[in-house]
Amino acid sequence: MLESLRNKVRDSLLKNEGGSALHYFSEDVFCIKEVDISELNETLYEPALCLILQGAKQTNLDNRTLRLSAGDSIVISHHVPVYAKITRASVEIPYLSLIIKIDMKIIRSLYFEIEQIVEKQERAFSVDSERADSALIDTLDRFITTIEDPLEAELIGPSLFKELHLRVLRAPQGGMLRQMIPMNSAANNIARSIKHIRNNYRAGLLVAEVAREVGMSESSFYKKFREITGTTPHQYQKTLRLIEAHSLLSLEGYSVSDAAFAVGYESASHFSRDYSKKFGIPPKDAKSIEM
Repeated sequence: MLESLRNKVRDSLLKNEGGSALHYFSEDVFCIKEVDISELNETLYEPALCLILQGAKQTNLDNRTLRLSAGDSIVISHHVPVYAKITRASVEIPYLSLIIKIDMKIIRSLYFEIEQIVEKQERAFSVDSERADSALIDTLDRFITTIEDPLEAELIGPSLFKELHLRVLRAPQGGMLRQMIPMNSAANNIARSIKHIRNNYRAGLLVAEVAREVGMSESSFYKKFREITGTTPHQYQKTLRLIEAHSLLSLEGYSVSDAAFAVGYESASHFSRDYSKKFGIPPKDAKSIEM
């Protein structure tokens, strides 16, 4: 069953002009191909289901290391910074993965329908992995087949997309998503605070103000934020700034000072120190880093 899905994804990538390593089936569903192993680099994960179809990768979050290979699935509940690298890939046998963005509105609508049969589990991580079961792989296989056909995508696609969310919600690695469902839960409050920081990362950050906005005490907010994201609110904001600055430097040709001020730094020298500490090179050499 995994082989069938892998072949469909591989065929879709082959159709791309210029052999692009990224193919979008829809706005919320895409696949990635990598032919080279990579260094451990920091990146930002967003709420999604990811299924490894071929090759292998490693993801580090806080003090946890996930080593993933074909047939493993990852559920990401929050926007979180992680360190990740491709550990097995080649031109002949590239790394392949399929990513489906998670819609919390669908998750919440499903939960109230199946609340009584969802197993209660203590385990809950913002990035968690398990072997994908046959039901999940089968749903993904049918979904990819459907969305490649315009008529079926319109008529059947939404129900299969909902079914995918059901599979994720009931999966062992869906524990944090289940915790996020109550609107006043700590897990959902942290998701709201992350959204606030992401929308205002250029501005100064007052932790007490963000905690108050999401209805938590400052100490409880700080502890839960650290638990879910693996970092502190200020470090999270700094990561957002530096990753955005890297894009401005390497892809858009910004000068070091212009990039620094564009992401909210008041001092170009302060920015240069932070950038060099995170990436190991000065910002003037940003184009040499692959992310």
